[in-house]
Amino acid sequence: MKYKLFVVFLMLCFTTIYGQTYEYLGLLKLADSSMIPYRLDFKEVDGKISGYSYTDLNGQHETKAAIVGRYDDKENLLEFREVDIIYTKSDIQQLDFCNVYFTGSMRKLNGRSKIDGSFKGYYDDLTSCIDGELVMAAAEKIQKRTDKFQKRVERLDRVADSVKQKIHMDKMFNRYAKNDLKGGERLNIFWKEKYLKLIIWDDGDVDGDQIDLTINGNKILSAYSPIAKKKEMELTLIDPVNTISLKAISLGRKPPNTAKIQLMKKNGELIDLASNLQLGEEVTFVFYKEKPKAKKL
Repeated sequence: MKYKLFVVFLMLCFTTIYGQTYEYLGLLKLADSSMIPYRLDFKEVDGKISGYSYTDLNGQHETKAAIVGRYDDKENLLEFREVDIIYTKSDIQQLDFCNVYFTGSMRKLNGRSKIDGSFKGYYDDLTSCIDGELVMAAAEKIQKRTDKFQKRVERLDRVADSVKQKIHMDKMFNRYAKNDLKGGERLNIFWKEKYLKLIIWDDGDVDGDQIDLTINGNKILSAYSPIAKKKEMELTLIDPVNTISLKAISLGRKPPNTAKIQLMKKNGELIDLASNLQLGEEVTFVFYKEKPKAKKL
């Protein structure tokens, strides 16, 4: 009994010091009625918020950004802003990033209350861009509702299978969805340090997929078959812009060619990704030491 109480005490201390992680899913609603999937993962310690936002997750313009903010439990007020882009699939040579500055209500910071309010968008130089509304709910709650709704759809005999595929809510609101990279996609990553640990493995069925991996045109893995055990490679990014390419040269016994990828900094900070390729397809990771100057929309 004393041991159990001691474990509970340690867990409470850990939560107090490091903060509890909260996960929310929702939509950015723009003035033209368009909607963009949006996800938040953050921690709260003594009223201070820190974490990450994901815009258009698994979409053509998927972007991960660091956020900071505060939560006032007396006023039921949540405020946060995006401060640094971690990575994006958008073409950074053609557009600048519109950072979200949010102020809204949140009845309780308990992982169950919804987030509702308005946001303003600002470029890095604080000139305004896009404004709108943000509506979010706890990821766990959304996942339960999505699963329940999907089961109802699947049981409807009068609905054609083609229609059921279009109603697949899981594609938009799956909290466990991998950050899949498909053939031809390019991920632009802002990475100030020289050190990079690249980790690759097969987190599904090990079926003999083969890949080539190159950095700045130099091949570092040839016809490599990812296995369940993680392969770790420590790399040095020397140039201001460094390019790593992963190409599928064999589909194995069960197409497509898939692999799980992690990019790790010296401090342990991770970017989690996954590749999903057909034969001959390639994905590219471009690492920038500094954010390129870009034109505003």
